[in-house]
Amino acid sequence: MKIGIIVPEYNEGKRAVETVNGILNCSRNLIIVVDDGSDDNSYELLKNSFDKEKRVILLKHLINLGKGAAMKTGIKMAKKRKMEAVVFIDADGQHNPKHLVEFGKVLMNNDLVFGYRSMGAEMPVVRKLGNMFSINLIKVLFKINRSDLLCGYFGFKLKIYPKIKWTSGRYGVETEIAARAGKNNIEFKEVKVDTIYIDKYKGVTIFDAFKILLKIPFWYFEK
Repeated sequence: MKIGIIVPEYNEGKRAVETVNGILNCSRNLIIVVDDGSDDNSYELLKNSFDKEKRVILLKHLINLGKGAAMKTGIKMAKKRKMEAVVFIDADGQHNPKHLVEFGKVLMNNDLVFGYRSMGAEMPVVRKLGNMFSINLIKVLFKINRSDLLCGYFGFKLKIYPKIKWTSGRYGVETEIAARAGKNNIEFKEVKVDTIYIDKYKGVTIFDAFKILLKIPFWYFEK
């Protein structure tokens, strides 16, 4: 099966380069890196590192549009390159590329696969509590039982993309996809991935989480 590995990237610099090198060492699949309008030297570092690597496609947004938009840009390229499935992996070093092999195996027989992390001591307390609250809320409203709602390490076959296509431009993509999968009764599998937090204060803030919660009723009542 032809799988495209999509890497949304914004101001990750050397970490993004290390992530792509890690994927190259663990997978033979096509890698689609989408620089989401970085205002540092991330794009230049990536271009200098992988410009001659045939398995890496480097795309760039002229302005920052958000992770959700970068993911959609990656999917457009995956379709253009005739991929059958995609797996998303963050560029910040918090997703271990070694799990890509297992994601590929699971996607052979399943349309949707989510990564999940341990809720142990490695996960910051605030993020753990927010994650658990969201898991239970989505379970009640959308009848989908997830182990880790906020993990951005996941993949799906492109044939189901119309059913889970998200509207979130920035944070909230993972939550929205789970909600849409639940509404459409899409079966899924989960793969346990390493719990890595390089920067415990980076990512979804309390304000971002509040905005995501406000979107949930819209996803629930949307036809």
